[in-house]
Amino acid sequence: MKKPWYKKIWVWVVAVIIIIAIGTVNSDDVEEDEAAAETDATETTEDNDTDTSGNTDETDTTETNTSEADTEVEETDESTEENVEEETVEETPQEKALREVVELMDEGLAFDTGSYVEGDIPEGEYAFIPFDGSGKYYSETDSAGNIIDNENFDSFGYVYVHGAANLETHGVLVSVDAFEELNVSGAKELYEQMNGAEDYKESGMYKIGDDIEPNQYTIESMGEGYTAILSGPVGDNEIVDNNIFNGKYNVNVSDGQYLKVSKGKLAD
Repeated sequence: MKKPWYKKIWVWVVAVIIIIAIGTVNSDDVEEDEAAAETDATETTEDNDTDTSGNTDETDTTETNTSEADTEVEETDESTEENVEEETVEETPQEKALREVVELMDEGLAFDTGSYVEGDIPEGEYAFIPFDGSGKYYSETDSAGNIIDNENFDSFGYVYVHGAANLETHGVLVSVDAFEELNVSGAKELYEQMNGAEDYKESGMYKIGDDIEPNQYTIESMGEGYTAILSGPVGDNEIVDNNIFNGKYNVNVSDGQYLKVSKGKLAD
């Protein structure tokens, strides 16, 4: 009688071999899966490290750029401060002239606009210099109120201060003795500097030898003009020649004389 198939030894031997083989295959798959998982984890860690390193580099770059920007800002601020200091130090010829005249006031060689009494201004010859915002009137009277001299200037001119009771000036008075200190030839040049003018040739009181050279000049009127050749400044002169004209008029002037031009100009 034959044994049933499941009771045969070889059947069980084959079954055991198959089970062992299946277990081995599954174990290899598990190991491969674990190895793959470890590999993925390692790569992920490396990627993260790489990203972190990249971020660090970017941070370093940002810090470097920020440092450079701060340095540039500091340099710009220093440059701006230097420019401001240079601009503060520099002054225009007009500002320089005004400052120097103010300094002369402290020395008693120049006097501001205003009213003065006897003894305030030393006797002598002065340049009359109006400036922006000032008037052009000058007068001097004695203690009885009698007018010694007065003048409505067109621009600059010259006056002789007698040191009388009362004096009124709407322009600055500058002693002619201060011209050398101011490095100017006369009232004309000082007027140009204080008023920002250049090569002024219009109405004014010119001193021959200081403001213009001795010569013959043609004067062109602006409407009805007036000209006079004087022997001295306002308050101490005589009229040598004068004329009212419309158009052109020639004059001959000598060193030390004064030429008054009103509503006219010296022709080129």
